[in-house]
Amino acid sequence: MLSDILQAVDRGDLVALVLLDLSAAFDTVDQSILIERLQQTFGISDTALCWFQSYQSSRTQYVRRGPNKLSVTYLICSVPQGSVLGPILFVLYTVDLFRVIDTCGLSPHMYADDTQVYGFCRPTAATTLTANITDCVEAATSWMRSNRGFNRIQTRHSSCGVRPSDDNINCQLRHRC
Repeated sequence: MLSDILQAVDRGDLVALVLLDLSAAFDTVDQSILIERLQQTFGISDTALCWFQSYQSSRTQYVRRGPNKLSVTYLICSVPQGSVLGPILFVLYTVDLFRVIDTCGLSPHMYADDTQVYGFCRPTAATTLTANITDCVEAATSWMRSNRGFNRIQTRHSSCGVRPSDDNINCQLRHRC
């Protein structure tokens, strides 16, 4: 991603980057949607699918006070953080978000629960790029809400370009909740 952005700036293109901050992302993965996605999108079935179902089912969380467990709750959402599979399952869960971003003509970069959306264009097409970014953030927000739990999304938008007159890089950063 950084290489793409630097090459675009070197060519004199404008670059727009949006950082999507998914609050408590690992805790919002709906287990039934994850199992369905593993089956339909990735063709996982039979024993492997049963293994994933077993891995995700009957998960609990609780508060421990001294020797006592308080409020044991069965989880219907979440993937285990701190595990090897947690980030992988999250990426598999959000793979359709790649398609949403790609449909907007932009490039996604995801690592675990961090999502960056970026694109670049010639300075004369800045209005189109801005519209694409706006449409993409709206489409990504809609996708996240329809996949449960992603109810608080923060975005940060940055745009960069080089002024032809003096080769200074001009960057702006805006924040939106």
